[in-house]
This record gives sequence, structure tokens and C-alpha cells, in this order.
Amino acid sequence: MNGAAGPTWFCDHNAGGPVAPAVLELFLATERACPGNPASAHALGRRARAVLEEARQRIGAALGIAATDVVFTSGGTEAANLAVLGLGDATLPVAAAAVEHPAAYEPAQSRGLIPWNVGADGVAHIIEPSQEVGLLCLVHAQSELGVLQPVLAAADLAATLAVPLFVDAAQTLGRVALQPLCDRGAIVALSPHKAGGLRGHGVLLGRDLHRQLRPLLRGGSQELGLRPGTQSPALAMANALAIELALRQSAERATAMANVRAAFLRALAATGVMHRVLTPLEQSLPNTAMVHFSAVDGRNLVPTLDLAGIQASHGSACSSGAPTPPRILQAIGLDDATARACVRFSFGAQDAIEFGEHAGTRVGEVIARRQKKN
Repeated sequence: MNGAAGPTWFCDHNAGGPVAPAVLELFLATERACPGNPASAHALGRRARAVLEEARQRIGAALGIAATDVVFTSGGTEAANLAVLGLGDATLPVAAAAVEHPAAYEPAQSRGLIPWNVGADGVAHIIEPSQEVGLLCLVHAQSELGVLQPVLAAADLAATLAVPLFVDAAQTLGRVALQPLCDRGAIVALSPHKAGGLRGHGVLLGRDLHRQLRPLLRGGSQELGLRPGTQSPALAMANALAIELALRQSAERATAMANVRAAFLRALAATGVMHRVLTPLEQSLPNTAMVHFSAVDGRNLVPTLDLAGIQASHGSACSSGAPTPPRILQAIGLDDATARACVRFSFGAQDAIEFGEHAGTRVGEVIARRQKKN
């Protein structure tokens, strides 16, 4: 990829990526055709409502659930908050681990947290909680390390305890199969903008969701009374298409991303810089590599890479301004200095093998200069 100031390499797809052209075209066409409010009783309102419900139906059909069990939100963060605070017995705490995104972890803390341990490989140890809980919460894939979590084991435990299971699948749409989660009764949050969709829109879905969920907000009857506020038919329809494409192309996309990641890591290793890949590649998102670089000051590492045209991150964009390193790096035993010298690289399905090779070489060149100074 080339920018006005020279070559650039966008390696931060876990934070979000480019919208698919067909998705953007559908958004624009729908926005033009549906200027009305879906809650209005007149003709334009009814047209908007029909489009909104068609989008809901398409998403439900794609994952084998009823349209009434698809709730549109403003994004993955709202979907996670709605699930963690609105599912299960609200008087009981939540079982969760340090692998969670802040959008799920912090609401769980506010409700009361029964923590699961996390191993050195970044995998949560799913065991029956020591006390009664109202909800189990387990991310499908940890966003910084990219580690896939034992969500089916969590589903078994949830069934045994007769409590809901919430799974944040923001990182796995279009990368890992989601159907098994829906088949096992999990309540799932999706963030389509990480898989070719548009920002500002999320989805919470799962069998019998409309009977289980309590609303967080008041002031309107939209979304079956579960999430008041004016919906966007254009965002719903466009992201329904993004979800359909992501589900249909998941295996193909995963292979493409894994090949780019492998090319990136080979090229990085060939530069000879001192580094260690923290992501367990055989048990992770196919596009993600968290890398620790030795003998560098991590405090300015991401800005230095950015100035060199490499767009990567320490971790979740939602916590990028936090003064401490990602929680997961502390959970697997890294001290602050080591954790700060870690960078997450994440790739998209549209990236070519050559992109991975050039990005790996460029990162190695930049890191080599930093290591030489030390």
C-alpha cells in the first residue's frame, strides 16, 4: 500500500479494516432509498421498517436463528455491555477471565466478577465457579494475542449450570466458524466493521435472546423494546451483507490471512532482529501475531513504526490510550517493560503474500535500528 508520504503497511485489521465495495454500494443505495424513520407510521417509515426487518431476517437466516433474536446496536461495545449487564440473574456475579475485551470485562466487574485463571499460553481455564453465578462470559478469540478460547467447553458448563453464555465474537467473524456457537445456545456479539462492514453498527444475537435480555436504556420501544433509539436501515442492510459474505467466505479468508501472516513472520525473521512471537500460531486467529522485540524501549515503539509507514498497535484500539499494557500480557506473566515492547500485527483477507513479505522486512529494518542504538 502506498501513501502520499511513501509506502505504508496497514497491519491493524483487528482494530478495523476497509469496507467491502459491495457493502458500501448497498449502504449508499439503501440510504438514498430509505430516508424515513423505521418507527414512523407513514409510507416512508414503513419502507424503512421493511428494509430493517429484511436485514434482521437475513442475519438470522445466515446463522440459523429467528429474526426476533437479532438485536442491532451501535457497535460491538454496546452489544457486549447489553449482554453482560442484561443477561442472567442480575443479583449474581459473572464468571469471566482476563482474556476479555474491556467492553465485556468492565461491565462484568461492575456486576461482580468470579475470575477464571489464564495460562501462560493466553487460554482461560474454564472450571465450575466456586460460587453461584448468573452469567458465563468468554471471548471467542482474545483480541491482542489472538488466542482462540475454549468456548464450546464454556457452552457445556453453561448448560450444566443453566445460565446464559455470552461470547464476544468481534474478532472471529469471517475468520473462524461461528455456527457451532449459535448451535450450542451462546449469545454472540458481532462487530461487522472488522470483516468488511461499516463502523458504528453492531449485532447481538442468539437463540431465545429476546426472552432473556433486559434493556439497559429506556425511552423507546425499538428492537422489541430491548434497545431504544432510531435504527439505520442502511447500516443494517449493508452489514447484513457483510456478515453473509464473511460467513460464506470464512474458510477462504482464514487461509489467505494465515498465508500473509506466515510470509510476514518469515521476512521478519530473515532480518535477524531479536524478537519472540507470543501468539500461539496453531491456536489463534489466522491473521494475528503479537511480537515482543528485545532490547528496545517499548514506550515509543508504535509511533516509531507509524513514522516508518507501518500501522500496527499494542492491542485493542478501545484501550490504546490506557497508561498500562494490555491486561492479557500481564495475565500471561509479562512485566510492564516487556509488555510495552510488544506489538500486535493483524492482517486482512485482501492482503497479498508480497504485502506480508514487504511489511515483515520493513518492520525488521526499523527494529534493527532501534536495537542497534541500545
